[in-house]
Amino acid sequence: MNLPRSLPVTHLPAQAIAQYRDDGWCLLGRIIDDATIAAIRSEEQRFRGFEMEYDQDVPGAKTLFRSQVHPFSAIVREVVTNGPHLSMIQDLLGPDLVFTYTQFVTKFPDGDSRRSDFPWHQDHGYGGVPTADQTTVWVALDDVDERNGCVYVMPGSHRQGLLPHTKVREDSWHMEVPVAGDGIPAILKAGETVAFTGLTLHRSLLNRTDRPRRGFFMQYATPQTRRLDGTPLWQQRYAQVVRGQLPPLVKPPRAG
Repeated sequence: MNLPRSLPVTHLPAQAIAQYRDDGWCLLGRIIDDATIAAIRSEEQRFRGFEMEYDQDVPGAKTLFRSQVHPFSAIVREVVTNGPHLSMIQDLLGPDLVFTYTQFVTKFPDGDSRRSDFPWHQDHGYGGVPTADQTTVWVALDDVDERNGCVYVMPGSHRQGLLPHTKVREDSWHMEVPVAGDGIPAILKAGETVAFTGLTLHRSLLNRTDRPRRGFFMQYATPQTRRLDGTPLWQQRYAQVVRGQLPPLVKPPRAG
């Protein structure tokens, strides 16, 4: 399946690149058109009925996560590997890009149960990566604002490095970092996108509306991005080079 070409490949303005460097996040604008949004919404609905390998559904939770969906969806795979946002991510990370992860995140109407909020965290708090050279590209599949659980980011928090995370409660896999302050809401129209580093603190609050809030994110890294144990992210399952190439592997010299 080929993406519509109504959204031309573009690059980020210098101001957005500087904001990403300084604050750890920036807006990318609209990266998918109406037809593609509709197709991805249909896929989100389809994946609700699946049990995915990397997901742990929490009983009573009001947020549904479906991870690593791209191997099972042609349209998601096409967006991930050939979307117009890739040139913008190259502006942030460099010419060589490795795709590492994708996930649907659906917040159902919640009221005040506090079962659809996601506390302050760094994405690398789950992945164990100590550097900021991975970018999360968060795409709104619905209009999102403070009422239905938009993403909030904490500017400049990526400069603190990888922070200790603790579990929210025993019946949840969510982790959190204590944060003072409210952060900045990323208010987006459907198809618009916010990008932030893997070390940028972010959260989302309750969905207080009567309709689901659907989101979708993709993560990209450099060939040099490694976990704390030294493993390159490009070696993990489902990772692939989407722009540029991997550097040649250098074998360590033999002893003696």
